[in-house]
Amino acid sequence: MKPREILLACAVGILLVIAAIVWLLARGRDASGIASARNLQQWGIALNLYLIDNENQLPEVGATPIEAKQEKAWYNALPAYLSQTPLAELPVGSRPKPGIPSLWIDPSSKTPRVWDPEVFYFNYAMNRYLQPQEGVRSFKINELNFPGNVVFLTEVNDYEPSVTPDTVAFLHGNRPNSPSAIANVLFCDGHVAPVTRAVLVDDPNARSHAAAENGVSWFEQ
Repeated sequence: MKPREILLACAVGILLVIAAIVWLLARGRDASGIASARNLQQWGIALNLYLIDNENQLPEVGATPIEAKQEKAWYNALPAYLSQTPLAELPVGSRPKPGIPSLWIDPSSKTPRVWDPEVFYFNYAMNRYLQPQEGVRSFKINELNFPGNVVFLTEVNDYEPSVTPDTVAFLHGNRPNSPSAIANVLFCDGHVAPVTRAVLVDDPNARSHAAAENGVSWFEQ
């Protein structure tokens, strides 16, 4: 084989290896996105059961610091329906940890370089607008126009219990700031769907409660 043919064969081999690595990485991202969606589906089951037991009253957003006395906060109220311990009752050694698979951890999220194990760490958060004011009750499901279009939980990089359009983590698809970047969303009727940044954040109408009739809504009033 001539030197030129050898170089060409090597180049082709390298390109095939690179293509294989890119394919595997893409599969890994898809797998983590699917795993996160499955987590949200579990929270959706818990939400539906909670609504049955609480006369269609949504759980509360809750606040930090996370405490057991916040019984109606989603992170304390929903876990029991999944045979899980309320978040605030987990001892330090049993709390969700970055990078360790659990219902609380989004496999696609960025693991922080520095993390205090005594801090409650989790990658999902409840729509802030479903409880307009702390100390005031959250909405009932029948008070929402088209609850199947209203955001309940979505993915976040931070570990605050509430989320607004400004704090959603877009971890799937293209670059996070791209209009086509995707976040998994659990809606108030219990179904999960991938939603693009263009629809979930960039569209100003999505914040309005009136938008729920036509598409994704944060139900801000």
